[in-house]
Amino acid sequence: MTKDNWTAWKRDSHFRLTEPSITIYKDGITFNASLNKIVDVSKFMNVMIELNESDNEKATKVRCVLNNMEESDSNFKITRSRNSEDHRRGFVSCRNLIQYQPKLKRISDKKRSARRIEVKQFERDANSFVFDLDPCFELSAADATGLPTLGGVYRYLDGAEIVYIGRGKSIKSRAKDIHRGNWKFDKIEYSLLSEEKEQVLWESQFLDEFKQEFGRLPRYNEQAGATVIPLN
Repeated sequence: MTKDNWTAWKRDSHFRLTEPSITIYKDGITFNASLNKIVDVSKFMNVMIELNESDNEKATKVRCVLNNMEESDSNFKITRSRNSEDHRRGFVSCRNLIQYQPKLKRISDKKRSARRIEVKQFERDANSFVFDLDPCFELSAADATGLPTLGGVYRYLDGAEIVYIGRGKSIKSRAKDIHRGNWKFDKIEYSLLSEEKEQVLWESQFLDEFKQEFGRLPRYNEQAGATVIPLN
């Protein structure tokens, strides 16, 4: 008799549950157990949530400052879990922020595993931390006339199909390219990025993710002969 070779199946996820993280819900934010342990949330009653840009559409980072000051419109109460089974341990109700900030709103619509954001930056004060808001095509326009002259990454959609992924120093100028006059699409989604290096990085990442999922590039990227830049 031969010995059975059983192998445990591992979840297909880039995200490690042991890493400190927050999860975005439509009505608020939760802190996971690892984050709770690092910042010791139990010492604090409230949290101030700050964006790194006054123009919320340009925000790329969120800072959370835990405190015991009086609760207010800009200082949110931290709700405690009543038992260990409560998945909303360390929950902060802030529906207005989630619905107001485009990236957070888009993230809140995703499946739960995609709503987790790893916290990688802790400030000198033991009561504050920062997490990134990665581009997720959270803004949209029906055509080039509704696009900004600012830089970023963008994608064309024909129904539910992504037919092109690109970048540019001016999203509007790129969309007005005469060679795109006969393209078939319903909507253009985009994220604002001021740094060209970031535009190149994210365009390549989105193209790579598309190619891994579908085995090809989007329809009009293939026609244009686009290439994927390896990210090391």
